[in-house]
Amino acid sequence: MSVEEKNKAMNANLLNDRIHKFIGLAARAGKVVSGNDQVISELYRNNIKLILLAKDASSNTVDKFLKVCKDYLDKGDSKEIVIYSFSSMFELGNAIGKPSRAMVAITDEGFVGKLVQMLDQVQEMEGET
Repeated sequence: MSVEEKNKAMNANLLNDRIHKFIGLAARAGKVVSGNDQVISELYRNNIKLILLAKDASSNTVDKFLKVCKDYLDKGDSKEIVIYSFSSMFELGNAIGKPSRAMVAITDEGFVGKLVQMLDQVQEMEGET
């Protein structure tokens, strides 16, 4: 691995840590919901601004959730949903002080703006854009 690749990986890891800490800050501010049922409930109340799905969430969980999102969007009065695949279930849960979570959602627009900026940076660093 070249020095440039090592630096890129290190920067991506540092940014991932910053994102986890920022999610924790949002959780302490009461702006995070987690778990399938809670996220779906808040989604139908139009309270969700951003959803983070763990990269290691089961395909069954992801498929069921995406079906719910499609049904939600098919409603006329629904808002756009921003979804990112990020981190592991363990790390998402740990970030908010809970056991492993397949998904967490952010309910505050202010937190979402900064998170999206950081998530886009990580994806760019990992070549996923």
